[in-house]
Amino acid sequence: MLIANSWANSWANNRFVLTACGVLATFLLAGCAAKGIPEDALRLQESSLEIRNIQTRTFSAASEMEILAASIAVLQDMEYGIDEIERPLGVLTASKLVDADSSSQKTGLFFLDLLCAIGGSGDCDSSTHADDSQKIMLTMVVMPSLANENEFVTRVTLQRVVFDKESRVNLREKIVDPEIYQQIFENLSKSIFLQANQ
Repeated sequence: MLIANSWANSWANNRFVLTACGVLATFLLAGCAAKGIPEDALRLQESSLEIRNIQTRTFSAASEMEILAASIAVLQDMEYGIDEIERPLGVLTASKLVDADSSSQKTGLFFLDLLCAIGGSGDCDSSTHADDSQKIMLTMVVMPSLANENEFVTRVTLQRVVFDKESRVNLREKIVDPEIYQQIFENLSKSIFLQANQ
């Protein structure tokens, strides 16, 4: 009799758990099916196209290697270290470490520490969270133009990672300032011209 009651209770508990799981799965599947894929899910946003236009230029040159060689010289002049070059693919990566100190940020954190100390808290170290350095990473891709022979499409993307005083990451972001890209492309254009006329 004891075994029969134990088996009946176990069966009832298992049946309840199975029913609850079945109901939950039904609701989850119904929620997924009701939404569907939005019409514009695979369409690039206008802002993405604008950013791509800022990041891309077409240059006339004899080869991809000519553009990559000119790029190396330009980036080194701009204090970038060349991290990697994949010549067969037309890909170049470079980076530089620069100061990220901000006097306004330091002043704000100083006053925050001061208020913390006045309040009697012993854990006042906001200034260690101040931006200290930033690593700027550049990727350049050079591809033959599909429109014209002896033209190459060059796309540059920039990202930065900002570190605090204790080398913790404070910020990661894409750089989309048009002036920065314009400067890189102007310098690259001059370098390609000089290299072609040597």
